[in-house]
Amino acid sequence: MSDLAALRHVGLHIAETAAPVLGFTLLYAMTTRLPPALAAGLCVAALVAARRVRQSRSVWPAVGGFALTAGAAAVTVLSGEATNFFLPVLLVRATIVVATPLLLVMRRPPVGLAAGVLTGRGLAWRRCPARVRAYTVVTVLWMLAEAVLVANQARLYLADRALAMGAFKLLVEVPVHVLLAGLMWVVYRRMTKRPCPCEGVHR
Repeated sequence: MSDLAALRHVGLHIAETAAPVLGFTLLYAMTTRLPPALAAGLCVAALVAARRVRQSRSVWPAVGGFALTAGAAAVTVLSGEATNFFLPVLLVRATIVVATPLLLVMRRPPVGLAAGVLTGRGLAWRRCPARVRAYTVVTVLWMLAEAVLVANQARLYLADRALAMGAFKLLVEVPVHVLLAGLMWVVYRRMTKRPCPCEGVHR
């Protein structure tokens, strides 16, 4: 998979991740009742998982995405709090943000690790200093933006504002993630213009 194809894959992933939140938020806004809202979120998550499998993509993202939504629904049912629908993903994102500085110190920028998986090149990029620097820079950009988004969602969660969390996810986070992915790609390409002979792999 080329870098540009990987970028398109990221955009699709952003849309698919937001879809269950859209279903949950719309139904909860219309009914203010958890059962139909959770049913909508789970149905959309199941459709997304089925689409991923049907397109012959890896089964693990499909299973993982649905399991995360199902877990969120279970926590919401047990607590009776609509905000808990957003809690599992919020915790996962916060954990990644907190762990990112350590990964950077270990010269394992998460963006580089993700790119290696998406493109099927593994850790080949680590043999090229220019690529290591580029992935480090774009990871820092991502970490700073993600930290701000996670902090805002945590603030809304603590204020018990479920609809605001859903609206923020759809109206702010999704556009920011799309723009951020584009910016990261541009920065990465500018920093890796010259071929890296020590890598031995084409971009």
